[in-house]
Amino acid sequence: MKTVLVIAYLLSGQVIDTETLDAANMDECKITKQRALAEKTPVTTRYGSNVKISAECRQFPAVPVRPS
Repeated sequence: MKTVLVIAYLLSGQVIDTETLDAANMDECKITKQRALAEKTPVTTRYGSNVKISAECRQFPAVPVRPS
């Protein structure tokens, strides 16, 4: 399984951008998510400080890479 953290940037409740970060496993993803959403973590993004963030850990089946 491939584990990723999906971060959504919201402005006025609308998603304006998303970012996907690879994670080693679901536990590491949850720790990173907690840090990203920590109440005292300053959130200043390329969109300014009025942007809220949302984060979600997801798992997908690993896709085998075929040699060329």
